[in-house]
Amino acid sequence: GLQIDVEDVVFNGLASALSCLSREQKELGSLVIDIGAGTTEYTLYAGGIIRYTGVLPVGGDHITNDLAFGLKVSMSRAEKLKRKYGAAIVDGNLKQDPIIVSGGDDPLERSVNGESLQTIMSARVEEILELIHQELYENRLLGLLRSSVLICGGGARIPKIEDLAQRIFAVPYQPGKAMGVNGLTKALEAPEFACPIGLLKCAAFQMKRRERTKLGLRSALAGLFKR
Repeated sequence: GLQIDVEDVVFNGLASALSCLSREQKELGSLVIDIGAGTTEYTLYAGGIIRYTGVLPVGGDHITNDLAFGLKVSMSRAEKLKRKYGAAIVDGNLKQDPIIVSGGDDPLERSVNGESLQTIMSARVEEILELIHQELYENRLLGLLRSSVLICGGGARIPKIEDLAQRIFAVPYQPGKAMGVNGLTKALEAPEFACPIGLLKCAAFQMKRRERTKLGLRSALAGLFKR
């Protein structure tokens, strides 16, 4: 084993929300969606407090798997196609020129239709966002969402996902990037860093709280001995 002591456990969706949301966004009502490789976590803030959290067992790897199955290519090739040609909404102006697939794990050269690729991908991305929308609707929480929807994690890099999110949730979209971080801000603004930066903020908060508790205990003991 690594001999590592776990100090605390924090929900990834909460960590992402803490790093991305301003105080005003927490008050007005904002939804943070963290689309990772294997799961999608989401947190709804309103009135300055957490109103709902959830996890979907679906993420970027499932999009890749859909493409591999639908286009009949390897997983590694599907991942490359997803990153280069994928989108959350099918591009109506997409050229009909076939995408030639050759080399790598695919021994035979073949062609892939770009519209088919985006149709498969957009269906899965829309399903993820629609499931979150349905969960909030069933719990009568959509009325609390008045400020914005933010998407972080690797899924935030999917082209046109902002348009899809705005259409589904009917609120403005904002990139899910960490705020209030000193240092290499441009590098740390990447949506993939929202969750780890939020975890660091949680750890710093816990350390400060423990220090205040220790100081309070010391003062109480000192007062007791004085009396």
